[in-house]
Amino acid sequence: MVDTMFLAWFKANMDYEEGRNLTYSQFPTKFVYIPKEHRWQPRQRGFSIGRLTYVPVGAGELYYLRVLLTQQKGCTSYEDIKTVDGKICKTFQEACSELRLLKDDQEFKDAIKESYQTASGWQMRSLFVRLLNMNTMTNPFDVWSCTWKMLADGILYNRRRELNLPDLQISDDDLQNLCLIEIAKLLTENGRTLSDYPSMPTPIVEDVNTFHNKLIADELNYNRVELAALHESLVQKLTEEQHGVYQEIMTSVLSGNGQFFFLYGYGGTGKTFLWKTISAALRSKGEIVINVASSGIASLLLPNGKT
Repeated sequence: MVDTMFLAWFKANMDYEEGRNLTYSQFPTKFVYIPKEHRWQPRQRGFSIGRLTYVPVGAGELYYLRVLLTQQKGCTSYEDIKTVDGKICKTFQEACSELRLLKDDQEFKDAIKESYQTASGWQMRSLFVRLLNMNTMTNPFDVWSCTWKMLADGILYNRRRELNLPDLQISDDDLQNLCLIEIAKLLTENGRTLSDYPSMPTPIVEDVNTFHNKLIADELNYNRVELAALHESLVQKLTEEQHGVYQEIMTSVLSGNGQFFFLYGYGGTGKTFLWKTISAALRSKGEIVINVASSGIASLLLPNGKT
């Protein structure tokens, strides 16, 4: 395998002590590259200034490698480039961070926070997409982490209106996912995707269908904390026989091993109480429970029962 100019720099640092005090961009001031021989040799005369090819921030690790090549000296391997104070960093970005070479992107965070006072959620998401497209943010994920709640402005309101569920609640994880989907749509219009920005998370598209289905959204629109407390109270009141049935059904559901169960008992033996306990247990975990009875009166006894 023929060495490139860059790989030949590693070998030159092994061979020439003088080169170990120079960065890659400084190397041409004291050395000259011989293309036919694919090697560097000490400069005998003249002077030259090294120039590194421009790499945008959006290029990810390639960008951070370029930054390090203006700082690290005497490197003989990629590991040397990532080494800071004797520690080999996992990524070039981490090495840049250890050397305090990265900006904090505060101006971009401030721009989004300022626009939040007057702009709509769609306008702020459009601003974030423009910042991504310009490749000016050092760490897009950091900006996203600090401002995502502002960028998600209006999404919950729109879902409540579309589903006609004024009390609909969406968890932070689901709201982030919906916001990322909206950002991904705007990026697509510019021929880009979130995968073009390695630090940014990618949305789970399948989950968005939940918030377009009124029945599913309604079933997920419970206060999980309150249901967890209710479940804790109910499960302590189960009889030994009820608890055995409860454990068997819960084990089947949570293990993903679907089964049919037929619960039989005379009136007043606690069948409805058991269904309430199981419903609270599963709904507190974000699972969907459809309680169905054969008559309207019977369905009223079940939490959110249907006929």
